[in-house]
Amino acid sequence: MRGRTLHRSMVAVAVTVVGVAVATFVLTNHAYITTPSMYPSIPPGSMVLMEKQPVYHVGEVIEFRANGLLWVHRLVAIKPNGDFVTKGDNPESTDDVFAPATTARDVVGAVAVSVPYLGFPELFVHDPGYALGWLRAELGIAGRLGLVAVVAFLASLLLLRRRTPPRARKSDLRGTQAPV
Repeated sequence: MRGRTLHRSMVAVAVTVVGVAVATFVLTNHAYITTPSMYPSIPPGSMVLMEKQPVYHVGEVIEFRANGLLWVHRLVAIKPNGDFVTKGDNPESTDDVFAPATTARDVVGAVAVSVPYLGFPELFVHDPGYALGWLRAELGIAGRLGLVAVVAFLASLLLLRRRTPPRARKSDLRGTQAPV
């Protein structure tokens, strides 16, 4: 009975996590950070949720279109002609230079929420080595050990489930004769 309750609980948690992930993917304006340009404030492998604003202010982190790509950088200045000057938070980053210049029309939205690690599946799909390197760096030794423990625990649950023979249900015993 205890095993069945644990199994149902794990299935419920898995269904909830998948449901939230699908709802987030379908119903929100989101992006995955794939480069270290916003490090350390938003590390690679983070998922960011955007919110459209009527006006954008210096200091906000925005997602915008430029040079055929989507970028997530901080708005560092607004020129008198309305052009935006953006820059990644990484100390090694320099101010972005785009031709044509970025304006409010190019902005998708301001970053409302940043969730570390949720973008790693996207990174793994595109560049597994790069994603693994950043994941190792972000987790540190304690995080890596914790991740190994979680994977080992889940694997042991799967193995135990396979080795445990199914119990006979009362409905399965109907029509059989008791030994004499």
